[in-house]
Amino acid sequence: MEITIRRATADDAGTLTSIAFASKAVWGYDELFMEQCRKELTITTRYIQSCEVYAAMLREQIVGFYGMTVAAPDGVLDYLFVSPNLLKKGIGRRLWDHLLQIARARQVKTISIAADPNAEYFYRALGAKRVGEIPSGSIPGRFIPLLTFIT
Repeated sequence: MEITIRRATADDAGTLTSIAFASKAVWGYDELFMEQCRKELTITTRYIQSCEVYAAMLREQIVGFYGMTVAAPDGVLDYLFVSPNLLKKGIGRRLWDHLLQIARARQVKTISIAADPNAEYFYRALGAKRVGEIPSGSIPGRFIPLLTFIT
């Protein structure tokens, strides 16, 4: 499977949002939970234009993406999602490796990751370390893992 990665454009916002929702729903969250996450999972054109947002492409189709906010020497991984039908095919890893290249080029030394609890293992397998928990941006009373990665 030949995956290429390109910078996302404002025109990609709807597709990226759809992938984020579909990928998050893989974990079996109910409709109410997903609705509460709507704002947090919506990728805006403003976000794409102001942050490091890259899309994984299979032929001409976006099949995953990441978004990172950079304020060197710190970065925040805001999003990393892969289309559910292509999970466990190495696309997430390809996106992560690309993210690290961009982070290093922008002099990012530490990447913070507020991870879905179901994705924590993925990030830890890549070398991220859990440093605590933070409140969910969408669900009152819910706490999610906070991880860091030293580039």
